[in-house]
Amino acid sequence: MATSKVLRKAARLLPGNVRSLARDLYYRDRHWAHPALKNFGTVQDLYYWIADGKLDTLLLIQNYFSALYPALNTETTGTISIYSKDGLFLGSKNFSIPHCGCAKLRVSGLREELQIPPDHSFGTVEVNIAIPEDVMEHTREETPLYFWDRFYIGYTNSEQQACFVHGVDKTHIYHEGSPDATDWYKKPKDHPWAPEIPIDMDDYHKLSVILINRTSGNAKVTLILSDTENGSLSLEAQIPAKGVHRFELNRERTAGLVSTEMRMRVQGMATQFGRPVVFKEFPNGAISAMHC
Repeated sequence: MATSKVLRKAARLLPGNVRSLARDLYYRDRHWAHPALKNFGTVQDLYYWIADGKLDTLLLIQNYFSALYPALNTETTGTISIYSKDGLFLGSKNFSIPHCGCAKLRVSGLREELQIPPDHSFGTVEVNIAIPEDVMEHTREETPLYFWDRFYIGYTNSEQQACFVHGVDKTHIYHEGSPDATDWYKKPKDHPWAPEIPIDMDDYHKLSVILINRTSGNAKVTLILSDTENGSLSLEAQIPAKGVHRFELNRERTAGLVSTEMRMRVQGMATQFGRPVVFKEFPNGAISAMHC
C-alpha cells in the first residue's frame, strides 16, 4: 500500500481537531486537492465544441473575478484553445475582457479565423482567463490559491435556438507566470455511469452521448443499451488524451431493441466527475444538452 494511503487511513482514526492539524502539517505549502497546487493560478476544464454547418457552439465568457472582487479592477485577458476530437491542438485566440464584462464568440467564427480545416467539425475547447493584476496583488498573502471557472457553454442550431451545459471536471492547472499547463489527471480510470431516466428513442431524431477524456492517456469506453426484453447493444471506442467521442444513436442504429424504454450505461469513464453530455436533437429541429 502506498505511503499516502497508509497516512490517510491512519488519519481517519484521529480526533477531529487533531486530524485537521495533521492535515495542515502534512500538506504545508501544498493544496489538499492536488499536490501541484503550490502557488497561484487557475484550473480549467475541457468542453465539447461542434461547428458542422448545422450546429454551432457559443462561448459566453464572463469575468467571474468581478463577482468575487467587485471593488477591484478585474480587467484581464484570456486564451481560447481549440482541439480536435483526437485531442490535437488546432489553434488559439487571445481576447480581452473588461471589469464586469463578457466576451461572446462562436466557434464557427474562430474556425474561419484560425483557418481550421473543415474536416474538423467537433472536438474540445478550453478557455483560460488570466488572474487580473489587482486580484493577484490582493491575494498574494494567501498561498496556495487557485481559481476554477466552470462556465456554461452554449450550442445553437440553424434556427438560432440555443441550449447550454456546464463543465463538470478539472483538466489543466495553470500556474501564474507560466504558459504551460499541468495535467490534473494522469492515467484514465474505469468509472461506471448511468442516467437516472429511461430512453424512448422514438422521441429523438438523434441522441448523442458525448464523452471527453480529460486524462493524459488513452481511455477505452463502452456504451451499453438494454431494453425490456433483455436485448442489448454494446458500442466501444478509444478516446485519445484530451479528446472526445460521440456515440450517435438513432432509431435505425437501435432497430434491434425495444425503442420505447431503453436503459443506458457507460463503462470506462476516464474520470470520476467527467459525466457525459447527452445531446438531444428532436424531429422538429429543437436541441437540448444536459449532464445526467
